Amino acid sequence: MFTVRSSHGRALYSPLLLINPRSFFSSTCRPLAATSKTAPASRFVDKSVLQPVGPVAEQLYATGLWQTHSRYRTPKATTSAATKRRPRKAKGPAGDKARVNIVSEKLCDDILSYIGPSLERHRGCDILDIYPGTSLWSHKLHEFLQPRSHLLLEPDAELYAPFLQPLLDQPGTRIVPKSGIIWRELNSVLTPEFLPHQVIPENPDVPNDTLLVTANLSFHPKKRFMNFDSIASLVLHQFVDSIRSSSLFQRYGLVRMLLWARTDDTLNFLPRTMQRRKKQALENDLLCEWVHEVCGAEADAHNWFVRDDALNIASAVSTAKKMRKAKLSLPPGREPKLFLEALAAVKAKRKLPVPGKALPVFKRPYMEALANLQVADAVDAEAGLAEDPDDQKAKKAYQWRARNENRKAERLFSYMSELDKLIELDKAKVATDASISEDELKWQNEIAEMPKTLQDEFITYKASLHAHRQTPALLEWDRRNYEPMTVEPDEFFPNICCNLLDVQPKALHPLLRQTGPHSTRAADVLDVILGALMHQSTQPIGPGLDSLWPGASDYILPRWTSIQDVSNGGFLPHVAFAGPEPRLLNARQWEQLIELWMEWPFRPEFHELIGRMQDDTGDRIDDGPHNPNEI
Repeated sequence: MFTVRSSHGRALYSPLLLINPRSFFSSTCRPLAATSKTAPASRFVDKSVLQPVGPVAEQLYATGLWQTHSRYRTPKATTSAATKRRPRKAKGPAGDKARVNIVSEKLCDDILSYIGPSLERHRGCDILDIYPGTSLWSHKLHEFLQPRSHLLLEPDAELYAPFLQPLLDQPGTRIVPKSGIIWRELNSVLTPEFLPHQVIPENPDVPNDTLLVTANLSFHPKKRFMNFDSIASLVLHQFVDSIRSSSLFQRYGLVRMLLWARTDDTLNFLPRTMQRRKKQALENDLLCEWVHEVCGAEADAHNWFVRDDALNIASAVSTAKKMRKAKLSLPPGREPKLFLEALAAVKAKRKLPVPGKALPVFKRPYMEALANLQVADAVDAEAGLAEDPDDQKAKKAYQWRARNENRKAERLFSYMSELDKLIELDKAKVATDASISEDELKWQNEIAEMPKTLQDEFITYKASLHAHRQTPALLEWDRRNYEPMTVEPDEFFPNICCNLLDVQPKALHPLLRQTGPHSTRAADVLDVILGALMHQSTQPIGPGLDSLWPGASDYILPRWTSIQDVSNGGFLPHVAFAGPEPRLLNARQWEQLIELWMEWPFRPEFHELIGRMQDDTGDRIDDGPHNPNEI
C-alpha cells in the first residue's frame, strides 16, 4: 500500500486509495499542482512524435485515439455563436492516449535473445502483466517462457482488444480490466482466484522464480503526482519499497520485475553520475540484488551532469571484459558508440587513461563545436577561401574556454593527487600522526580557500573517483554485467524512447524487515535517517547525525568500522572535505549505521525522532526525486 510520508517519515494518508482512478489516470487529467484553468502546454502530444512505423504502430494510429480533441476547450467568453452552432463530432475511442506502447517486433526479439538465458529459470511460471497495451512485448515473453498462467491487467481492454486477442487465445491467459498501478485494484487480483499456484511463504527472503512481473509505466506526456515529476517514478519507488514490507506481489517471495519506463524517468532510479545518486538509488542498493538496464536510448554525451571521461571509458571497458568472459554479445546494430570504442580498445590491448591518474576531461558541447570549426578552417585553407569572421570569433571564444577548463582540470587533479597521498599514508601507517595531521591540515585549508564553484566541482570529482574505486563500484551502473542495447524512438508509439529495467530483489538485512508498530521499527527509523541525511547529501555525516539526535555521532562514529577502512570504501574521518558524506555510503555502511543506532542506549523512540524532525513549516512530502539540477 502506498503511503505518503512527511519529510521525517510520519504517515499522512494514502492518496492512491482516495483519488478517483478514472479521473486521475485519464490521459487528459490536470497535474494535481496545476492551478490554471487552462491546460498546461506539456499535456498536448506533439504531432512529431506520432509517426507510425511498422504494422503495429499503424494499427494503433488507425484507432483514431490521437486524432481526438483535448478536453480543454476555449473559454465560454471567447466562444463565437457560429462555433456553438457546429454539430458535435462523434466521440473518439475511449482510452488513455498518454500511454507509450512497444511496437517493434525486432526489439522484443533482440531483448529475448540478449537476456534470454537469465530468464530460463522462469520457464513455465506465472506472469503478472500490468498495462500490456498492444501486448507485443507480452506476446513475445509468453512465447519464450510458455507460462502456466498469464494475467493481464489492462484498464483500456476495449481499446486494445484487437491487439490482445491473439494472446488471449493462448491457454492460461486471462485479462482483468483493472489498473495495476492503483493498489486497491492490484491487490484485488493478488488472490488464489487469479493466482492459484502462488502461496505466501513463511520466509519472505526466499526467491520466487515461479512468478514474474512485467509492467509498462511509460507515459507521454508525463503524469505528475504531488512532488513526483512523473507517476512512473512514484510506481517504480513503490514497487521497490514493497520488497521491504513484503506487500503487493512481493508477498509471494522475492519476485523479479521487468519494467518499462521513459528514459528520463529512470535517471535517478539507475543513476550514472554521483549527482543523481539520491535516496531512491540508496534504497535500490539496500533492497535489490541488481537493477539492470536491458535497453534504452544511447546516453547523450552532453547531459547536464558529466563526469571524467576516463571513468566512463573504464566503466565500459570493465563491462566489455565481463561480456567477453561470459561470451555475451549485443545484437547487431544495438551497440552504443562508447561501448564499441571500449571493445575495440580491449581487443587491441590499448593503454587507456586510468581515472585519477590523468587530467580529468569533462566532455562539453563546445568541444565538439570547436573541433568542427577547426576542421572547417582546414578545409577552407586548403581550398584557398577566406576565413569567416563569425566563425573565427566563435573559435576564439571556444579556445579561451578550453584553456580555462584545462587549467581547472590541472587544479582538480593536483588536489586529488595530494588526497591520494594522504590516503596511502593512512593505509601504510608509516608516517607519524603529527606529520599526517600537518599534511591533512594543509590540504583541507587549500580546499577551503578555493572559489566556491571550483570547490563544488572538486567535491563532485572526488566523489566520483571514490565511487569508482570501491569493490564493487558504488554506482549500480558501474557494476553492470552487460551493456544496454540501444533503442530508436520509432520502436515505440508515440515515438518516445523507453528503457527496460530488470529488477531482482535480494534477501534483506533482518533490521530492514522491522517495520510497523509491532516491531522495533528499525526499518522505519532508517527511512527517516535516509530522508534527513540525503536532503543535504554532501554535508559531513557527523553534524548530520547530531541533527537527528544530540550525541548520535559521539556514539556511532567511533564504532562505525566500515567507514574507517579506507581500503574498502572508507574515509579519512577527521579531514574536512575528505570525510564521509551520505551519498557516498554503500549498502553495508548504511546497514551498520542502523545496527549501531539500534544498539545505542540513548536512542530516541520512533515517535520522539519524528517529533524532533518536524520542522517549522509543517509536513513536507520528501519521497520524490530531488531537483535534477541540484549537485
